[in-house]
Amino acid sequence: AVVSTQSGHYGRVLNKTQEELEAMSLNNSKKKQTRGGKAMKNITKKQELPRQVIVGRSMRARKKYVTLVRGLKTCDMNLKKCGKAFGQKFACGSSVTGDDEITVQGDVVDEMMDFIVEELGIEEDLVVDGGDIKD
Repeated sequence: AVVSTQSGHYGRVLNKTQEELEAMSLNNSKKKQTRGGKAMKNITKKQELPRQVIVGRSMRARKKYVTLVRGLKTCDMNLKKCGKAFGQKFACGSSVTGDDEITVQGDVVDEMMDFIVEELGIEEDLVVDGGDIKD
């Protein structure tokens, strides 16, 4: 298939067939440095974390505990809305602490696991009891 029939230097390039043009581009290709230099090669994609919600408790002061919920972000849940729902359900303080962690005041691990499965719709096998979590 002939691309075009113009005269001059551009005419010679345009008269070549599609296969010849592809062969030319492969032979003449130079390795060009991308913007950002050599450091761009070292960028790796974030490793996908396994879908798992860990519910555990951590000691606060003497006999006081807080319940920690980690991994809701891997199940595409909005942490702020979940924290608010936990606070309303268990009548206690709840806050988003860290990138993928919600802290709920009080030792409500068992009730929390049931609530996550029933109300948030996360599968039961994805919710794990983390036991006592040391921070």
